[in-house]
Amino acid sequence: MQYLVATAFSLVLLVLAANVLVDLYMRAAVRDALDEATRAAVPSATEVGACTQRATDVLATLARGPLGRGVTVGCRIVGGTVLADAHVVLASFLPGIVPSWSFDLHAAARREPQ
Repeated sequence: MQYLVATAFSLVLLVLAANVLVDLYMRAAVRDALDEATRAAVPSATEVGACTQRATDVLATLARGPLGRGVTVGCRIVGGTVLADAHVVLASFLPGIVPSWSFDLHAAARREPQ
């Protein structure tokens, strides 16, 4: 009986560790997508749509499938600055034990003068 409990506990810890690693990967992937998105809209001739499109393209490459479904990205240009925001909700691998993780990320870049 002790062996079964110890094995089950070890498997739960292994799944939790994998969940943390996947969540950290997703945070880095979204951060990279926001950085790329702001860089895409830095030239003064580009529109805000270039920012959103670039973020979507990078996320499609780095976070396919169910991982990327919880990410929403928005871009805007305020004055001479490109702002990209993302709201991320990452589902837990063990929903009964650990809640979902949600966070917001932001990126900004100054546009080139006209």
